[in-house]
Amino acid sequence: MMQRLFILLIAGTAALLAPAAAAQSSNIETIEGSSPGEKMTLTITPYVLNDDVSARAVGIESPTGTRWALTLIGISRADSVGLSLGDEALPIKDISRPGENEVGPTRAYVSQETFLTVAEQSRARLHVGDATLSLPAPMRADMQQIFDTVL
Repeated sequence: MMQRLFILLIAGTAALLAPAAAAQSSNIETIEGSSPGEKMTLTITPYVLNDDVSARAVGIESPTGTRWALTLIGISRADSVGLSLGDEALPIKDISRPGENEVGPTRAYVSQETFLTVAEQSRARLHVGDATLSLPAPMRADMQQIFDTVL
């Protein structure tokens, strides 16, 4: 009887501690960038925004400065990309797309201010083609962590 009680106690403790251990694992990683001296801090696993589009947040540190981006997976070269907060369009500095016969993600570069605004505001929206997408709260939390790590 005591052995069964001990086993139940151990199993119950493990069940209670498992969510805490999972919460401590991070979806953020810093890796070497493609240019010398460049470091990229990004979400490891992309976030699914709808049936077609997934996204990663990226902070890029280089000797020439810091850049901020959303990497968009599953969009076509023809899709328009935009950000908004309420009725106000948020600026996108540049959009990098794969070449004509290449496969790969599209990267939307934004200012530090826009990156932080999107991270902090649940009302921020990503527009891809005709779709208006919300960024999930865990992605926005990761964006804030990326911001804190890079700066």
